[in-house]
Amino acid sequence: MNTKNIFSALLIAPLILGALGCADDAEGNTTDLSSSSGDGDGDGDGDGDGDGDGDGDGDLCADPLTTDAADIVAVNANIEGGASWTCDKVYVLENFITVTNGVLEIEPGTTIRGQGGSALVIEKSARVEASGSADAPIVFTADTLATSPATVARGDWGGLVLIGEAPANCGTSCTAEGFPSSAPSYGGDVPTHNCGSLEFVRVEYAGFEVTAGNELNGITFYGCGTDTTVSHVQSHMGSDDGIEMFGGSFDADHLVVTGAADDSLDMDLGFSGQIQYVLIHQDSAPAGDNGFEVSNGGDFAATPRTNPLIANATVVGSGTGDKSTGIFLKEQTNFSIWNSILGNYANDATSMTPLMLIVEDDETCAEWMAGNIAIDFDIAIGDVFDKTPSGCDLGSLLGNNNLTDTGDFTGLSLDPTWGAPNVQPDPGSSAVGNGAGTALPAGFDQVTYLGAVDPLAAEDWTQAAWLNFAP
Repeated sequence: MNTKNIFSALLIAPLILGALGCADDAEGNTTDLSSSSGDGDGDGDGDGDGDGDGDGDGDLCADPLTTDAADIVAVNANIEGGASWTCDKVYVLENFITVTNGVLEIEPGTTIRGQGGSALVIEKSARVEASGSADAPIVFTADTLATSPATVARGDWGGLVLIGEAPANCGTSCTAEGFPSSAPSYGGDVPTHNCGSLEFVRVEYAGFEVTAGNELNGITFYGCGTDTTVSHVQSHMGSDDGIEMFGGSFDADHLVVTGAADDSLDMDLGFSGQIQYVLIHQDSAPAGDNGFEVSNGGDFAATPRTNPLIANATVVGSGTGDKSTGIFLKEQTNFSIWNSILGNYANDATSMTPLMLIVEDDETCAEWMAGNIAIDFDIAIGDVFDKTPSGCDLGSLLGNNNLTDTGDFTGLSLDPTWGAPNVQPDPGSSAVGNGAGTALPAGFDQVTYLGAVDPLAAEDWTQAAWLNFAP
Protein backbone atom coordinates (compact mmCIF):
# COMPACT_ATOMS: atom_id res chain seq x y z
CA MET A 1 0.00 0.00 0.00
CA ASN A 2 1.75 3.15 -1.18
CA THR A 3 1.01 6.81 -0.82
CA LYS A 4 2.74 9.02 -3.34
CA ASN A 5 2.66 12.76 -3.47
CA ILE A 6 1.87 13.98 -6.94
CA PHE A 7 0.99 17.08 -8.77
CA SER A 8 -0.69 19.99 -7.21
CA ALA A 9 -3.51 22.16 -8.34
CA LEU A 10 -6.50 24.29 -7.88
CA LEU A 11 -10.06 24.58 -8.18
CA ILE A 12 -13.19 25.97 -6.93
CA ALA A 13 -16.73 26.26 -7.70
CA PRO A 14 -19.19 28.81 -8.85
CA LEU A 15 -21.61 30.88 -6.95
CA ILE A 16 -25.04 31.62 -7.89
CA LEU A 17 -28.35 31.75 -6.25
CA GLY A 18 -30.29 30.14 -9.05
CA ALA A 19 -33.73 31.27 -9.77
CA LEU A 20 -36.39 28.68 -9.04
CA GLY A 21 -37.83 28.72 -12.52
CA CYS A 22 -39.76 31.69 -13.75
CA ALA A 23 -42.21 33.75 -11.81
CA ASP A 24 -45.10 36.07 -12.29
CA ASP A 25 -48.76 35.29 -11.95
CA ALA A 26 -50.95 32.44 -13.15
CA GLU A 27 -54.46 31.77 -14.24
CA GLY A 28 -56.34 28.50 -14.30
CA ASN A 29 -58.47 26.18 -12.26
CA THR A 30 -57.48 24.05 -9.31
CA THR A 31 -56.43 20.61 -10.52
CA ASP A 32 -55.94 17.40 -8.55
CA LEU A 33 -54.95 14.52 -10.78
CA SER A 34 -51.95 12.58 -11.96
CA SER A 35 -51.02 14.86 -14.83
CA SER A 36 -51.76 18.24 -16.27
CA SER A 37 -54.24 18.82 -19.02
CA GLY A 38 -51.82 17.94 -21.81
CA ASP A 39 -52.80 20.94 -23.88
CA GLY A 40 -50.01 23.20 -22.74
CA ASP A 41 -51.06 26.52 -21.32
CA GLY A 42 -53.11 25.54 -18.33
CA ASP A 43 -56.38 26.87 -19.66
CA GLY A 44 -57.23 24.19 -22.19
CA ASP A 45 -56.71 26.18 -25.37
CA GLY A 46 -53.98 23.90 -26.64
CA ASP A 47 -51.22 26.34 -27.53
CA GLY A 48 -48.69 24.39 -25.46
CA ASP A 49 -46.64 27.28 -24.16
CA GLY A 50 -47.84 28.41 -20.78
CA ASP A 51 -47.84 32.07 -21.71
CA GLY A 52 -50.17 32.25 -24.66
CA ASP A 53 -47.66 32.81 -27.43
CA GLY A 54 -46.21 29.34 -27.92
CA ASP A 55 -42.68 29.99 -26.73
CA GLY A 56 -42.74 29.13 -23.03
CA ASP A 57 -40.71 32.21 -22.15
CA GLY A 58 -42.18 32.39 -18.70
CA ASP A 59 -44.16 35.64 -18.86
CA LEU A 60 -47.06 33.90 -17.13
CA CYS A 61 -45.20 31.19 -15.22
CA ALA A 62 -46.49 30.46 -11.75
CA ASP A 63 -44.57 31.63 -8.70
CA PRO A 64 -42.34 28.62 -7.86
CA LEU A 65 -43.10 29.08 -4.16
CA THR A 66 -46.84 29.50 -4.51
CA THR A 67 -49.17 27.91 -1.97
CA ASP A 68 -52.30 29.05 -3.81
CA ALA A 69 -54.33 25.95 -4.68
CA ALA A 70 -55.39 27.53 -7.97
CA ASP A 71 -51.77 27.45 -9.14
CA ILE A 72 -50.92 23.92 -7.99
CA VAL A 73 -51.41 20.56 -9.69
CA ALA A 74 -51.29 17.70 -7.18
CA VAL A 75 -49.62 14.72 -8.89
CA ASN A 76 -50.79 11.69 -6.94
CA ALA A 77 -51.17 8.84 -9.44
CA ASN A 78 -48.99 7.23 -12.09
CA ILE A 79 -49.03 8.73 -15.58
CA GLU A 80 -49.98 6.41 -18.42
CA GLY A 81 -49.62 7.62 -22.00
CA GLY A 82 -47.75 10.83 -21.33
CA ALA A 83 -48.67 14.35 -20.27
CA SER A 84 -47.71 18.00 -20.73
CA TRP A 85 -46.65 20.09 -17.74
CA THR A 86 -46.73 23.83 -18.31
CA CYS A 87 -45.11 26.65 -16.41
CA ASP A 88 -48.35 28.38 -15.43
CA LYS A 89 -48.78 25.64 -12.81
CA VAL A 90 -46.54 24.22 -10.09
CA TYR A 91 -46.63 20.41 -9.97
CA VAL A 92 -46.43 18.79 -6.54
CA LEU A 93 -45.42 15.12 -6.44
CA GLU A 94 -47.17 13.40 -3.56
CA ASN A 95 -45.60 9.92 -3.88
CA PHE A 96 -43.55 7.79 -6.27
CA ILE A 97 -44.88 8.77 -9.70
CA THR A 98 -44.09 6.47 -12.62
CA VAL A 99 -44.51 7.55 -16.25
CA THR A 100 -45.17 4.77 -18.79
CA ASN A 101 -46.06 4.41 -22.47
CA GLY A 102 -45.69 8.01 -23.52
CA VAL A 103 -43.79 11.27 -23.30
CA LEU A 104 -43.83 13.64 -20.34
CA GLU A 105 -43.23 17.09 -21.82
CA ILE A 106 -42.16 19.80 -19.38
CA GLU A 107 -42.23 23.40 -20.52
CA PRO A 108 -39.36 25.85 -19.87
CA GLY A 109 -39.77 27.64 -16.56
CA THR A 110 -41.84 24.89 -14.94
CA THR A 111 -41.33 24.07 -11.26
CA ILE A 112 -41.92 20.57 -9.88
CA ARG A 113 -41.95 20.22 -6.08
CA GLY A 114 -41.63 16.86 -4.33
CA GLN A 115 -43.12 15.97 -0.99
CA GLY A 116 -41.40 13.58 1.41
CA GLY A 117 -41.26 10.08 -0.04
CA SER A 118 -41.98 11.22 -3.59
CA ALA A 119 -39.97 10.76 -6.77
CA LEU A 120 -40.46 10.97 -10.52
CA VAL A 121 -39.62 7.79 -12.43
CA ILE A 122 -39.49 7.69 -16.24
CA GLU A 123 -39.91 4.03 -17.21
CA LYS A 124 -38.44 2.21 -20.22
CA SER A 125 -41.62 2.66 -22.24
CA ALA A 126 -41.59 6.44 -21.71
CA ARG A 127 -39.27 9.39 -21.94
CA VAL A 128 -39.10 12.89 -20.50
CA GLU A 129 -38.60 15.98 -22.65
CA ALA A 130 -37.47 18.67 -20.22
CA SER A 131 -35.71 21.36 -22.24
CA GLY A 132 -35.52 24.59 -20.32
CA SER A 133 -33.34 27.60 -21.02
CA ALA A 134 -30.88 29.76 -19.14
CA ASP A 135 -33.65 32.29 -18.52
CA ALA A 136 -36.35 29.69 -17.82
CA PRO A 137 -34.83 26.56 -16.25
CA ILE A 138 -36.91 23.57 -15.25
CA VAL A 139 -36.54 23.07 -11.51
CA PHE A 140 -37.22 19.97 -9.42
CA THR A 141 -37.15 20.98 -5.78
CA ALA A 142 -38.58 20.13 -2.37
CA ASP A 143 -42.12 21.13 -1.48
CA THR A 144 -40.75 22.28 1.87
CA LEU A 145 -39.02 25.16 0.09
CA ALA A 146 -42.50 26.67 -0.24
CA THR A 147 -44.28 25.26 2.81
CA SER A 148 -41.48 25.40 5.39
CA PRO A 149 -38.52 27.26 3.89
CA ALA A 150 -36.64 27.53 7.18
CA THR A 151 -36.35 23.74 7.36
CA VAL A 152 -35.64 22.79 3.74
CA ALA A 153 -32.83 20.25 3.61
CA ARG A 154 -31.26 17.38 1.74
CA GLY A 155 -33.55 14.37 1.45
CA ASP A 156 -36.81 16.30 1.61
CA TRP A 157 -37.99 14.35 -1.46
CA GLY A 158 -36.71 11.51 -3.62
CA GLY A 159 -35.28 12.58 -6.97
CA LEU A 160 -35.48 12.06 -10.73
CA VAL A 161 -35.01 8.56 -12.21
CA LEU A 162 -34.70 7.70 -15.92
CA ILE A 163 -34.78 4.05 -16.99
CA GLY A 164 -33.72 2.59 -20.32
CA GLU A 165 -32.75 -0.54 -22.23
CA ALA A 166 -29.19 0.30 -23.23
CA PRO A 167 -26.58 -2.33 -22.32
CA ALA A 168 -25.34 -2.64 -18.74
CA ASN A 169 -22.84 -5.23 -17.55
CA CYS A 170 -25.27 -6.63 -14.98
CA GLY A 171 -27.39 -8.18 -17.73
CA THR A 172 -30.54 -7.37 -19.67
CA SER A 173 -32.84 -7.23 -16.67
CA CYS A 174 -31.00 -5.53 -13.81
CA THR A 175 -32.87 -4.32 -10.73
CA ALA A 176 -32.91 -0.61 -9.96
CA GLU A 177 -31.87 0.60 -6.49
CA GLY A 178 -33.67 2.83 -4.03
CA PHE A 179 -37.27 1.81 -4.57
CA PRO A 180 -39.59 1.08 -1.66
CA SER A 181 -41.14 -1.89 -3.47
CA SER A 182 -41.52 -3.41 -6.95
CA ALA A 183 -38.25 -1.98 -8.24
CA PRO A 184 -38.19 -1.64 -12.04
CA SER A 185 -35.66 -3.40 -14.24
CA TYR A 186 -33.22 -1.79 -16.66
CA GLY A 187 -30.65 -2.74 -19.27
CA GLY A 188 -31.03 -4.57 -22.54
CA ASP A 189 -29.71 -4.56 -26.09
CA VAL A 190 -30.83 -1.14 -27.33
CA PRO A 191 -27.67 1.02 -27.23
CA THR A 192 -29.52 4.04 -28.63
CA HIS A 193 -32.37 3.92 -26.09
CA ASN A 194 -33.70 7.45 -25.67
CA CYS A 195 -34.58 8.30 -22.07
CA GLY A 196 -35.39 11.85 -23.18
CA SER A 197 -33.82 15.29 -22.80
CA LEU A 198 -32.64 17.22 -19.76
CA GLU A 199 -31.48 20.71 -20.69
CA PHE A 200 -31.17 23.59 -18.25
CA VAL A 201 -32.61 21.42 -15.49
CA ARG A 202 -31.88 21.70 -11.78
CA VAL A 203 -32.68 19.03 -9.17
CA GLU A 204 -32.25 20.03 -5.53
CA TYR A 205 -32.81 18.80 -1.94
CA ALA A 206 -33.33 15.22 -3.13
CA GLY A 207 -32.27 11.90 -1.62
CA PHE A 208 -35.20 10.76 0.52
CA GLU A 209 -34.23 7.74 2.64
CA VAL A 210 -36.38 4.89 1.36
CA THR A 211 -35.03 2.40 3.91
CA ALA A 212 -32.23 2.74 6.47
CA GLY A 213 -29.09 3.74 4.60
CA ASN A 214 -30.84 3.56 1.22
CA GLU A 215 -31.38 6.97 -0.33
CA LEU A 216 -32.20 8.05 -3.85
CA ASN A 217 -29.73 10.11 -5.86
CA GLY A 218 -30.49 13.57 -7.18
CA ILE A 219 -30.63 12.19 -10.74
CA THR A 220 -30.22 8.52 -11.65
CA PHE A 221 -29.75 7.19 -15.19
CA TYR A 222 -30.37 3.46 -15.59
CA GLY A 223 -29.43 2.06 -19.00
CA CYS A 224 -29.95 5.30 -20.91
CA GLY A 225 -28.60 5.19 -24.46
CA THR A 226 -26.89 7.39 -26.99
CA ASP A 227 -30.05 9.22 -28.11
CA THR A 228 -30.48 10.66 -24.59
CA THR A 229 -29.69 14.40 -24.33
CA VAL A 230 -28.10 15.82 -21.16
CA SER A 231 -26.83 19.41 -21.20
CA HIS A 232 -26.68 22.14 -18.55
CA VAL A 233 -27.89 20.07 -15.62
CA GLN A 234 -27.33 20.67 -11.91
CA SER A 235 -27.84 18.39 -8.89
CA HIS A 236 -27.74 20.47 -5.71
CA MET A 237 -27.76 19.49 -2.03
CA GLY A 238 -28.67 15.80 -2.33
CA SER A 239 -28.29 13.35 0.55
CA ASP A 240 -26.75 10.61 -1.61
CA ASP A 241 -24.93 10.83 -4.97
CA GLY A 242 -25.48 13.91 -7.05
CA ILE A 243 -25.77 12.09 -10.40
CA GLU A 244 -25.30 8.36 -10.96
CA MET A 245 -25.17 6.36 -14.19
CA PHE A 246 -25.81 2.60 -14.11
CA GLY A 247 -24.78 1.19 -17.47
CA GLY A 248 -25.86 2.84 -20.69
CA SER A 249 -23.91 5.22 -22.87
CA PHE A 250 -24.60 8.88 -23.61
CA ASP A 251 -22.67 12.13 -23.82
CA ALA A 252 -23.25 15.12 -21.55
CA ASP A 253 -21.98 18.64 -21.11
CA HIS A 254 -22.10 21.44 -18.54
CA LEU A 255 -22.86 19.32 -15.49
CA VAL A 256 -22.82 20.86 -12.02
CA VAL A 257 -22.98 18.87 -8.78
CA THR A 258 -22.92 20.85 -5.55
CA GLY A 259 -23.31 19.71 -1.97
CA ALA A 260 -23.81 15.97 -2.61
CA ALA A 261 -23.48 14.15 0.71
CA ASP A 262 -21.98 11.09 -1.04
CA ASP A 263 -20.29 10.90 -4.46
CA SER A 264 -20.79 13.77 -6.87
CA LEU A 265 -20.62 11.79 -10.14
CA ASP A 266 -20.89 8.01 -9.75
CA MET A 267 -20.51 5.88 -12.88
CA ASP A 268 -20.71 2.10 -12.87
CA LEU A 269 -22.00 -1.19 -14.32
CA GLY A 270 -20.68 -0.47 -17.80
CA PHE A 271 -21.49 3.22 -18.29
CA SER A 272 -19.54 4.91 -21.05
CA GLY A 273 -19.80 8.32 -22.65
CA GLN A 274 -18.02 11.64 -23.08
CA ILE A 275 -18.66 14.36 -20.51
CA GLN A 276 -17.18 17.83 -20.95
CA TYR A 277 -17.40 20.95 -18.74
CA VAL A 278 -18.07 19.72 -15.23
CA LEU A 279 -18.15 21.62 -11.96
CA ILE A 280 -18.14 19.69 -8.69
CA HIS A 281 -18.18 21.48 -5.34
CA GLN A 282 -18.32 19.47 -2.13
CA ASP A 283 -19.82 20.76 1.10
CA SER A 284 -17.97 20.19 4.38
CA ALA A 285 -21.07 19.64 6.55
CA PRO A 286 -21.57 16.86 5.75
CA ALA A 287 -18.43 16.37 3.73
CA GLY A 288 -18.92 14.88 0.30
CA ASP A 289 -17.22 11.60 -0.53
CA ASN A 290 -15.65 11.25 -4.00
CA GLY A 291 -15.76 13.81 -6.78
CA PHE A 292 -15.78 10.94 -9.29
CA GLU A 293 -16.42 7.35 -8.22
CA VAL A 294 -15.94 4.94 -11.11
CA SER A 295 -16.45 1.19 -10.79
CA ASN A 296 -17.23 -1.84 -12.93
CA GLY A 297 -19.44 -3.74 -10.47
CA GLY A 298 -19.03 -6.87 -8.41
CA ASP A 299 -17.98 -8.90 -11.44
CA PHE A 300 -14.70 -7.18 -12.28
CA ALA A 301 -14.48 -8.84 -15.71
CA ALA A 302 -18.06 -8.03 -16.76
CA THR A 303 -18.59 -6.24 -20.05
CA PRO A 304 -19.26 -3.67 -21.30
CA ARG A 305 -16.52 -2.19 -19.15
CA THR A 306 -17.25 1.05 -17.35
CA ASN A 307 -15.30 3.64 -19.33
CA PRO A 308 -16.31 7.31 -18.99
CA LEU A 309 -14.21 9.97 -20.71
CA ILE A 310 -14.08 13.34 -18.92
CA ALA A 311 -12.68 16.66 -20.12
CA ASN A 312 -12.56 20.10 -18.52
CA ALA A 313 -13.70 19.36 -15.00
CA THR A 314 -13.15 21.52 -11.95
CA VAL A 315 -13.45 19.48 -8.76
CA VAL A 316 -13.47 21.40 -5.48
CA GLY A 317 -13.20 19.21 -2.42
CA SER A 318 -14.79 19.94 0.93
CA GLY A 319 -11.69 21.56 2.39
CA THR A 320 -12.44 20.04 5.80
CA GLY A 321 -13.99 16.77 6.92
CA ASP A 322 -12.99 13.14 6.84
CA LYS A 323 -13.65 11.68 3.41
CA SER A 324 -13.30 14.14 0.53
CA THR A 325 -11.42 12.62 -2.44
CA GLY A 326 -11.04 13.70 -6.05
CA ILE A 327 -11.19 10.41 -8.00
CA PHE A 328 -11.89 6.87 -6.73
CA LEU A 329 -11.31 4.00 -9.18
CA LYS A 330 -12.13 0.35 -8.47
CA GLU A 331 -13.30 -3.02 -9.77
CA GLN A 332 -11.16 -3.09 -12.95
CA THR A 333 -12.82 0.00 -14.38
CA ASN A 334 -11.49 2.07 -17.26
CA PHE A 335 -11.45 5.87 -17.01
CA SER A 336 -9.85 8.93 -18.61
CA ILE A 337 -9.76 12.58 -17.62
CA TRP A 338 -8.06 15.51 -19.33
CA ASN A 339 -7.89 19.30 -19.02
CA SER A 340 -9.06 19.28 -15.42
CA ILE A 341 -8.39 21.01 -12.09
CA LEU A 342 -8.78 19.03 -8.87
CA GLY A 343 -8.07 19.86 -5.24
CA ASN A 344 -9.18 21.06 -1.79
CA TYR A 345 -9.69 17.54 -0.46
CA ALA A 346 -9.76 16.55 3.21
CA ASN A 347 -9.22 13.26 5.04
CA ASP A 348 -8.92 14.43 8.62
CA ALA A 349 -10.45 11.43 10.39
CA THR A 350 -8.14 8.90 8.77
CA SER A 351 -4.98 10.93 9.39
CA MET A 352 -4.18 10.63 5.70
CA THR A 353 -3.02 13.56 3.67
CA PRO A 354 -5.57 14.98 1.22
CA LEU A 355 -6.14 12.57 -1.63
CA MET A 356 -6.54 13.45 -5.28
CA LEU A 357 -6.81 9.80 -6.32
CA ILE A 358 -7.50 6.38 -4.80
CA VAL A 359 -6.89 3.18 -6.76
CA GLU A 360 -8.68 0.38 -4.92
CA ASP A 361 -7.37 -2.90 -6.35
CA ASP A 362 -4.74 -4.70 -8.43
CA GLU A 363 -7.16 -5.28 -11.30
CA THR A 364 -7.74 -1.54 -11.73
CA CYS A 365 -4.00 -0.89 -11.58
CA ALA A 366 -3.52 -3.48 -14.34
CA GLU A 367 -6.03 -1.62 -16.52
CA TRP A 368 -3.97 1.52 -16.04
CA MET A 369 -0.74 -0.26 -16.89
CA ALA A 370 -2.44 -1.56 -20.04
CA GLY A 371 -3.27 1.97 -21.15
CA ASN A 372 -6.98 1.87 -20.35
CA ILE A 373 -6.85 4.64 -17.73
CA ALA A 374 -5.49 8.12 -18.36
CA ILE A 375 -5.16 11.14 -16.09
CA ASP A 376 -3.39 13.58 -18.38
CA PHE A 377 -2.99 17.31 -19.02
CA ASP A 378 -4.40 18.14 -15.57
CA ILE A 379 -3.57 20.29 -12.57
CA ALA A 380 -4.12 18.66 -9.22
CA ILE A 381 -3.17 19.00 -5.60
CA GLY A 382 -3.04 16.10 -3.19
CA ASP A 383 -1.64 12.63 -2.74
CA VAL A 384 -2.56 9.37 -4.38
CA PHE A 385 -3.46 6.35 -2.30
CA ASP A 386 -2.76 2.94 -3.79
CA LYS A 387 -4.59 0.15 -1.95
CA THR A 388 -3.34 -2.57 -4.31
CA PRO A 389 -1.45 -5.32 -2.45
CA SER A 390 1.26 -5.56 -5.08
CA GLY A 391 1.46 -1.81 -5.50
CA CYS A 392 1.18 0.48 -8.49
CA ASP A 393 3.72 3.14 -9.31
CA LEU A 394 1.03 5.78 -9.54
CA GLY A 395 3.54 8.58 -9.47
CA SER A 396 4.98 7.52 -12.81
CA LEU A 397 1.57 6.75 -14.28
CA LEU A 398 0.47 10.26 -13.43
CA GLY A 399 3.44 11.87 -15.11
CA ASN A 400 1.92 12.62 -18.52
CA ASN A 401 1.74 16.38 -18.99
CA ASN A 402 0.29 16.99 -15.52
CA LEU A 403 1.31 20.23 -13.86
CA THR A 404 2.67 20.83 -10.38
CA ASP A 405 1.85 23.91 -8.35
CA THR A 406 2.21 25.12 -4.79
CA GLY A 407 -1.23 23.83 -3.92
CA ASP A 408 -2.54 26.98 -2.29
CA PHE A 409 -4.82 27.90 -5.23
CA THR A 410 -3.41 31.40 -5.46
CA GLY A 411 -1.73 30.66 -8.77
CA LEU A 412 -5.08 30.10 -10.45
CA SER A 413 -6.93 32.81 -8.50
CA LEU A 414 -9.77 30.41 -7.69
CA ASP A 415 -12.05 30.94 -4.72
CA PRO A 416 -13.41 27.71 -3.14
CA THR A 417 -15.79 29.42 -0.74
CA TRP A 418 -18.78 27.15 -0.16
CA GLY A 419 -21.92 28.84 -1.44
CA ALA A 420 -20.03 31.57 -3.28
CA PRO A 421 -17.25 30.04 -5.35
CA ASN A 422 -15.38 31.48 -8.30
CA VAL A 423 -13.82 28.85 -10.56
CA GLN A 424 -12.70 30.87 -13.58
CA PRO A 425 -8.89 30.70 -13.58
CA ASP A 426 -6.80 33.82 -13.94
CA PRO A 427 -6.06 34.51 -17.63
CA GLY A 428 -2.36 34.66 -16.82
CA SER A 429 -2.31 31.31 -14.98
CA SER A 430 -1.06 27.90 -16.00
CA ALA A 431 -4.65 26.90 -16.79
CA VAL A 432 -4.18 28.68 -20.13
CA GLY A 433 -2.55 26.82 -23.01
CA ASN A 434 -1.62 23.61 -21.20
CA GLY A 435 -4.62 21.51 -22.15
CA ALA A 436 -4.73 18.51 -24.45
CA GLY A 437 -6.18 20.36 -27.44
CA THR A 438 -6.13 18.10 -30.49
CA ALA A 439 -4.98 15.20 -28.31
CA LEU A 440 -8.54 14.99 -26.96
CA PRO A 441 -10.63 12.23 -28.54
CA ALA A 442 -13.03 13.14 -31.33
CA GLY A 443 -16.33 14.36 -30.02
CA PHE A 444 -14.84 16.73 -27.44
CA ASP A 445 -14.30 20.44 -27.99
CA GLN A 446 -10.54 20.32 -28.46
CA VAL A 447 -9.72 23.21 -26.16
CA THR A 448 -6.32 23.95 -24.65
CA TYR A 449 -7.38 25.38 -21.28
CA LEU A 450 -7.77 23.52 -18.00
CA GLY A 451 -10.89 23.44 -15.88
CA ALA A 452 -14.62 23.86 -16.42
CA VAL A 453 -14.40 27.53 -17.37
CA ASP A 454 -12.32 29.18 -20.09
CA PRO A 455 -9.94 31.63 -18.33
CA LEU A 456 -10.23 33.99 -21.32
CA ALA A 457 -14.03 33.90 -21.60
CA ALA A 458 -15.89 37.17 -21.17
CA GLU A 459 -18.67 35.31 -19.33
CA ASP A 460 -18.34 32.50 -16.80
CA TRP A 461 -21.09 29.94 -17.49
CA THR A 462 -20.98 28.77 -13.86
CA GLN A 463 -22.25 32.19 -12.76
CA ALA A 464 -25.47 31.95 -14.76
CA ALA A 465 -28.74 32.57 -12.92
CA TRP A 466 -30.21 29.11 -13.62
CA LEU A 467 -27.75 27.59 -11.14
CA ASN A 468 -28.20 27.52 -7.37
CA PHE A 469 -25.31 27.50 -4.90
CA ALA A 470 -27.23 28.46 -1.78
CA PRO A 471 -25.97 26.36 1.18
